[in-house]
Formats: sequence, C-alpha cells, structure tokens
Amino acid sequence: MPKVKDIRHETPKRSETRSMSTVTKIIRHHSATKTGDFWSFWDHTWSRFSPKWQTGGYHEIILRDGTVQVCYRPTMVTNGTAGHNSYTYHICLVGNGSFTDEQEKTWHHRVTRAMAQFHLSAADVLGHRELPGMDTVCPGIEMNEVRSALMADRPLSGSDLSLLQFGDGGPEVEQLQKDLIQAGENLSIYGADGAFGEETKSAVLSFQRKHGLCIDGIADSETMAKLEDILSIGTGFLEDHQPTPFHEKTWKWAAEKNLMNGKYPKEYITREQLATVLHRYHQLEKGEK
Repeated sequence: MPKVKDIRHETPKRSETRSMSTVTKIIRHHSATKTGDFWSFWDHTWSRFSPKWQTGGYHEIILRDGTVQVCYRPTMVTNGTAGHNSYTYHICLVGNGSFTDEQEKTWHHRVTRAMAQFHLSAADVLGHRELPGMDTVCPGIEMNEVRSALMADRPLSGSDLSLLQFGDGGPEVEQLQKDLIQAGENLSIYGADGAFGEETKSAVLSFQRKHGLCIDGIADSETMAKLEDILSIGTGFLEDHQPTPFHEKTWKWAAEKNLMNGKYPKEYITREQLATVLHRYHQLEKGEK
C-alpha cells in the first residue's frame, strides 16, 4: 500500500461540485518538473493565472518516493485539461517523462482504485495529450504501454534507469560512493560499501546543495551528470596527481603541515591516512609537535 497524505481539507476549492457518475475518463499527467508537490505547484504556477484558479490541476499527485497527495474529492472539478474538466479525474506523477518504480507502483494502485470507483476500464484511462485539442507531450509516457500494464494487472517499471536512492545496493551504488568521495563528500564511516544508507543519502544531499541541484537525496540522471562533470575537471589527474580546484587550498595546507601520510590527493583516503590526520589534529589542539 502506498503512503497517502490526505490534504483535501487544506486545498483551495470552488463552491460547486459534480456527481460521481459524470466522471467517465481518468487522465494521467506528468508535472514536467524534477520535484514538487501541490503547494509548490500552487504557489509558483496555479495561483498566478489570471483569472486566478479556484482549484489546483490534479485530484492526486504522486511524489518521487511514491507518496500520493490526495488533493480533491472526485466530486470537485479541477483544472487538469482545459475544456475537458467536467468529466475527468486527474492523477499527476511528479517528473519530466521519467518516473521511479515507487511512483509506478503507486500509480497502478491508485488508478486501479479509481477505475473501480467510477466503474471504468483501462480503455478509459487516457494521457493528457490524447484528449481532443491538446498540444502537449504530457504525460511523458506511451499510454498504450500504460493501458497494457493495467489490463495485465501489473505496474510498469520505473523509467529513470540511472536513479539510485535510499535502500538500493550493488556495484552501481559502490561506484556512486567512490565518485562522491572523490568529489570531496564525507563517506568516512562506511566508505564505499555498495549500500545506499543514511550516510550516502547525506553525501548526495550535500553534493546537490553545493551544485544547485534539486536537493532530494536521490542520485538521478541530473545529479549523476553533474558528478561526472565535476570529476572530469582536471582530466589526467591520475598521471599528474594534482588536486582539483575544490580541494587545492586544503591539500596545500595539509601538505605544508605534514598532516597527510599519503602522496596522491586523488587516491581514495585510507583508514591509515584518516587515523594520521586525526592524530595530528589532536596533537595540534594540545600544542604538541
């Protein structure tokens, strides 16, 4: 069962309602953003339209971690598709044509629930762009595949294949950890152990914060691309062993103070090196030589 956040008592509404029997289509959307929820969409987009929207665009919003925000009752008409809102129920997946396994599992559960509620079939589940007069790439997915999965009663696999997040494991996570260490992030407790735990999530959050990315702790394609870009600075470092600009000052200081027992700044720090640094740090604190 997906995690559900019921915000129906908080969202802005219009006074009039509709009968449940008027709903004949369920519409899938994507947000065309990497992150967001009802309130960010309302504050940055929906509330700024003139005339101001009375409601948001979607009845349900599925966040990147699979959590679903239930925004409106089915009897409330929302602003999902111009000219078609009176008979449609709108479910949006946060993402720009790329969705996680958790989102697809939640979508399958929620749309199956809605189909039963409105007495509809998979043929009644449409993408935004399939409605008459719509010129859009939304929902960013091939809807025939979506309907085929519904008819087979199985969720689709997530389409963001490069995404790594909390709970993942394996060689891809281990390589991510090594890259984060090389980029200067702190993974000193467990190191590159191939398990995406709290420390790895904190390192990803730190990296995203430093480089102006979406700060969600998920190593998606954009985060991976930025990491690759950062590590490519000073290509050839394995030959010349020069630190990147991000670490040049601290490496120079540590070398001048004779705090490092290693020779090459680009090699992953060993436990011996770390012990030497910590020991020398405490010696300096005590005024020892």
